[in-house]
Amino acid sequence: MYTWKELQMVSSSEMLISAAQKSLCPRKKRLSPARCLDVTVQIMAVDLGVKPALLYDSNAASPEQLQMYLSSLQESGVVTNPIRILSIDGNTFIFNRASVESHLDELLKSKDLILMDVCPSRKQPVLAGFENKTEDMIKTLSGFFMTELDKDSSVIVLGEELYNDWNLCTLFGILLGYPASYWFDQTEGFRNCLCMTPLVVCTVWVKWHTRDINHRCCLYSFSVPEELWPQVQWHVHQWTESLRERFNKQPVLTDLCFFRETVTLPSVTL
Repeated sequence: MYTWKELQMVSSSEMLISAAQKSLCPRKKRLSPARCLDVTVQIMAVDLGVKPALLYDSNAASPEQLQMYLSSLQESGVVTNPIRILSIDGNTFIFNRASVESHLDELLKSKDLILMDVCPSRKQPVLAGFENKTEDMIKTLSGFFMTELDKDSSVIVLGEELYNDWNLCTLFGILLGYPASYWFDQTEGFRNCLCMTPLVVCTVWVKWHTRDINHRCCLYSFSVPEELWPQVQWHVHQWTESLRERFNKQPVLTDLCFFRETVTLPSVTL
C-alpha cells in the first residue's frame, strides 16, 4: 500500500518515460511517451493487486530489460511490492505472486471458470465445461509457482515440457485474470470459428494522476461472442464487482470505468 509520503516521491512523467525508453529499447526502437506511461500504470496495477499479471507486448524488450525497468520503478518508489517476471514460449509476464497464487487457488476451489470453445470445426462458439485437463493445468501451474518462486532468479521460465499440451490461449486468459477464456483443440490447428462473429468487447479503464501525470490507461480488454453473452453476462458482472472491491482498496489509481461494445471482424487471432 502506498502512503502519502511515498506518493510525494513518485518520479515525474519525464523521468518515467526516460527510464522506460532507456530500459525497454530493443534494436533502438523507442516506445512512445504515451505507451511508456501505459506500461507504468499496468505494472502499478499488478503491484497493487488490481490485476494478477501483465502480458508485456509493447515491443520486443527481453525479460532482462523488463527486469531492469522494474528495478528503476522500485528505486523511484512507483513499485513497492516484490513482483516477478515469467517467460512462457517467448511471451513475458509481469506478475504479483500473492495475487496469482490467490487467483489460482480460488479457481481450483470454485471451478468457476468460463471457457468458450471456438474450435474451427464448429459453426459457432459454445461454452465448455471445467474439464479435468483444465483443472490439471491449473494445479500444475500452481505447483510450479510454489516451487520456482522460492528460487533466487529474476526471471522464471515455464518449461515446454509443462505447457506443451496446454492451450496457451486459455492459460494466458487465466494468468491475466479474465472472467472468460477461449479454448480450441490444438490438434485441429490454431484457427477458430470467430470469423465475422459479433463479439462483445469489454474494456476496463483507470487514471493515474499525481504531480504532472494525468494518464488514462486500459487495464483489461477481453471479448465474448455475442451469442454467448446472455450465458456469460452474470459471471462478468460478478468479476467486475470483485475487481471494484480490489480497486477500492488502493489509493493510487482513480476513475475506474467499464465499457462494452460489439464488433465484427473478418478474422480473429487468439
